Amino acid sequence: MRKYNKNIYGLMLAGAVLMGMSSCGDDFFDQKPADSVPAETAIQSSSDLASARAGMYAVFKGNSKMVDYYGQQMFLYGELHGEDLVYNSTYGSNRANFYYQMSYTTASDFDRSEAIWQSPYAVIGRACRIIEAADGGKLSDKTEAADEIAQYRAEALVLRAMATFDLTRIYGKTYTEDNGASLGVPLVTSSLQSNVKPARSTVAECYAQVIKDLTEAISSGKLPSETTSGYVSLYAAKALLARVYLTKGDWANALSTAEDVINNSGKSLWTISEYVNAWKKDDASHNKEMLFEIPVTNTNDWNDREGIAYLYAENRPDVPGYGEAVANKNFLALLAQDPNDVRADVFLAPSNDSKNVFHGAKVYLNKMPAYNGDVRYASVPILRLTEVYLIASEAAFKDGNTAKAVQYLNDLLKNRTSDASRLVTASTITAARISLERRKELVGEGQRFFDAIRNNETITRYTNESDRGWSAVLPADVRSYNRDYFKALAAIPSYEIDANKNIKQNDGYGQ
Repeated sequence: MRKYNKNIYGLMLAGAVLMGMSSCGDDFFDQKPADSVPAETAIQSSSDLASARAGMYAVFKGNSKMVDYYGQQMFLYGELHGEDLVYNSTYGSNRANFYYQMSYTTASDFDRSEAIWQSPYAVIGRACRIIEAADGGKLSDKTEAADEIAQYRAEALVLRAMATFDLTRIYGKTYTEDNGASLGVPLVTSSLQSNVKPARSTVAECYAQVIKDLTEAISSGKLPSETTSGYVSLYAAKALLARVYLTKGDWANALSTAEDVINNSGKSLWTISEYVNAWKKDDASHNKEMLFEIPVTNTNDWNDREGIAYLYAENRPDVPGYGEAVANKNFLALLAQDPNDVRADVFLAPSNDSKNVFHGAKVYLNKMPAYNGDVRYASVPILRLTEVYLIASEAAFKDGNTAKAVQYLNDLLKNRTSDASRLVTASTITAARISLERRKELVGEGQRFFDAIRNNETITRYTNESDRGWSAVLPADVRSYNRDYFKALAAIPSYEIDANKNIKQNDGYGQ
């Protein structure tokens, strides 16, 4: 078992240093992270701040030894807890089975890379150091590099907000369940001394800080309006804020923020003819929809075979992968209800099904396709314009603006299916239909479980042997469940509980 730092302070600093030299596609990302030297001397200039920025993105991205955030586990958590992707028990390598089986019962079960804890707090720690250095007024070139410093500070606010939001979604109840009154996660907004033992803040307090960070970053005017692969931009921040508002149940702000992105970002939806190839990072249409993605440019920059792209890809002789997750048979049936829906074509049939499990069905998700024959070079999508359209439709519908809900959902559907009968009208649009389109559009992108929980939907993988399909056999208690089940919240890892007695464990988990 891997050894861990035993408190948030250690995770924020020492955990960050373990990221080493990982890059996000720009030369200065190869600089030595500034927080790998003593804090009192680490950040003295905008150049040092740039190194700290590189380290912040590197932690967000992960590497082959730390994949507990968007390198791998955030996607597996959001998808394998759900019902649309299942663990490939026939050909997989057991990397995706932990969250699919949900057989964990104690906090100690999470004392490994499956616990999404180390890297998000390391992101927060690096972000705090960037913000503090920018605000401290002691950088040697604070005047001549003022714009650069302000931009890095704004980016740090966005990533701190994202990490806090994700941790809150994983360990705290969804906001609308009790208006945020229950416990979220320890809220960290400054560099911590080693003796600090923060307790869990409420979900409402966590959301308030997330929204504060995002609105401050957006209103600073320092985030670039143009999208650069690997970095947050103005409209990535606004798309994230729209996601936060939607999850909070603030329909009016979710709608207005989403409309801002739709109308002003300069992005446009992939068309039917573009959709399948646009997932390739070198395709001419790729950047039309992408608001924020993780790029991979070289072998020092990837998560190797532990990255989510490698886990999703079939293990083929020409382009190997682990083939950990496949589409649920029932989900493919949903896609098949519209034979003209191009989204079915982003799944691939097996090139080799020697055990005759899938019978030619297209089960392998290809949203992170190989580049130059190697799936490890695939870009990983984090925020897309399509999600913003879905946010706008759902928020409008729940706020009583049916006309706008229809408009935004149909705008999307016209770019996904050639069957006009699949479009909605004021009399046919429903919350369930919007939810279905989110499932079909965002499958594999780590959203399904969180959508089901916030909408109080029941997640049904299968109910009996006749509808199990090729799903692995599951314990009876997780074949169908909802947010009332205690495992809908993750256990806080026992190494953190042991180090910080001020943290209360989620109900249902033993030590």
